Amino acid sequence: MNVWIFTAGIVCLFTALVHIFAGQVDTVRPFLKSELPDVPKITLLGCWHMVSSILVLAGAVLTYIGWFDLTLYKNLVIGISVSFIVFSLVFIVVGGCFFKLQTFSKLPQWILLLLIGALGFAGAI
Repeated sequence: MNVWIFTAGIVCLFTALVHIFAGQVDTVRPFLKSELPDVPKITLLGCWHMVSSILVLAGAVLTYIGWFDLTLYKNLVIGISVSFIVFSLVFIVVGGCFFKLQTFSKLPQWILLLLIGALGFAGAI
């Protein structure tokens, strides 16, 4: 077992659950009730569910690779890890444009995304 990669997978699956269930209440439902026109509303809802899919798939892949210590898939783990580090940076930069330093507390998603990327990367090197 590669504990680093396995832990990255478990954190990613946990993040997926938070995104899917808590996100529905805090973000998606109020957003769908907004006055935004239907096309951008449905487009953003589709993006929301694409993120859910990525979190579940990446979490499953990282957990599986970590559990069986499949070093053959090291490049896949690195690719997933780099993606999650970039996702974290996107939240920091975009949030920083709106909230300045408060982005670190108002948009805490960056923490889990960075953690998933760092744990996966640590396990792959």
